[in-house]
This record gives sequence, C-alpha cells and structure tokens, in this order.
Amino acid sequence: MSDWHTLFLGADNTWLFVLECAMRAVIMFVAVLFLFKLTGKREVRQFSVLELIVVIGLGSALGDAMIYTDSPILPSVVAMLVVLLCYWIMNKWMNHSRSLEKLIEGEVIRVFANGVVDTAALKKEGMTVHEFYGELRVHHVEQLGQVKSAYVEIDGELSVFFLPDEEVGYGLPIAPEFLRSQEGITDGQVACCGCGTLKEQPFLGMNCERCGAGRWVRTSNAKRIG
Repeated sequence: MSDWHTLFLGADNTWLFVLECAMRAVIMFVAVLFLFKLTGKREVRQFSVLELIVVIGLGSALGDAMIYTDSPILPSVVAMLVVLLCYWIMNKWMNHSRSLEKLIEGEVIRVFANGVVDTAALKKEGMTVHEFYGELRVHHVEQLGQVKSAYVEIDGELSVFFLPDEEVGYGLPIAPEFLRSQEGITDGQVACCGCGTLKEQPFLGMNCERCGAGRWVRTSNAKRIG
C-alpha cells in the first residue's frame, strides 16, 4: 500500500497536497491569463520567435509553482512578470528598429516569381523544392503558370498570389504523378522539375542551366479551379 502512496503522492506528501496543487494551478492559470491580457495578445495562432521564447520562459515558472512545494508562488509570478516585461520592451524596440526586427523575427522572402522557383531562397529558408510544390498544392495550384509570385512569411507560412485566368500561361505541372514521370520527351515545350524553367526546343537530356536538375516534363496551361 505504501508503494502506491509513493507512486501517486510521493513519500512525504498527504492527500491535502493534491488540493494544494489544484489551488496552485488555478492561481497560476489566472496569473498567466491576466499577464497575457496586459500584453494585448488576444489569441495564439503561429508563434513568432520572440513569443516562443516567452512561452518557454513562462513554462518552467508556471509548471514548477503548480506542483512543487519548494517553489513558492510569488517568486514564480515575479519571474513571469520579468519575462513579459522583456517581451514588451523588445516589441517596443523592434517597432522602432527595422534591423533589430529583421535580426530577431526574420523577414518575408520571395521564393517564386516570373514562373521560376528561386531555389537559393528556398534553401535559405530550409525548404526543399518538393516541399514548396506540396505547399502550392495545398493552395490548389495545379501548374506553376497559374502563380504570379509566392513568399515565405516570417512564421514559415507560404503566401501565394495568382494570375487572372486570362494571363495564365504554360508552366510545370506539380502533381506528384507528373513530377515522377519517366516519359521520354523528344519535342515540344518542357519544364524543369527543379525550378520550373521552360524550354521551347527538342529535349536531348540536358541539365537545367538555372538549377542543374536533369528531369523535365511536358508543360500544362490548365486554369486554376477552386
């Protein structure tokens, strides 16, 4: 019986400690809710780098004060206040310093324009070209000729701007079955699977001059649906 007591409560705790933990959790929950209210943050979607640091910083102070008897509540609340004060100061500072904001949060990067993928920009953002194509498919892109430009936002999300139907041209079809196609191409317009570069000439197995990829598929001029 003593083993079960140690497992669930610890060797030195009583059942009153469970009630104490519940009370500590309520107090810390209210404290965090109030402190976040002071920051003006209404909801949490994608965390910025600075916000993620705040969450990590608050985690230890919040969790320890909930369940450890040797972690008093007041020092934990003070620690959370200091973390949020630092967050507030850095936000104010970044609002007046573009270079600091760029250093901490990063910047929006254009990774696609003029029908061609910027593979160097993708690599800088830690994204492969096939991951990029996957993101485009989520945006209902069937072929690259439908897209005007695309950007990786500071939170890692992909923003896509589309061409109107009357301006949609030929481009690389990005459905997986086309990208994996082993069809030999000897004539007609083709697109590089590595960056979307178009070639209007008989294809003789050459590598792409822009990205070095050696796989090509027939282009498509399908209009965007949805």
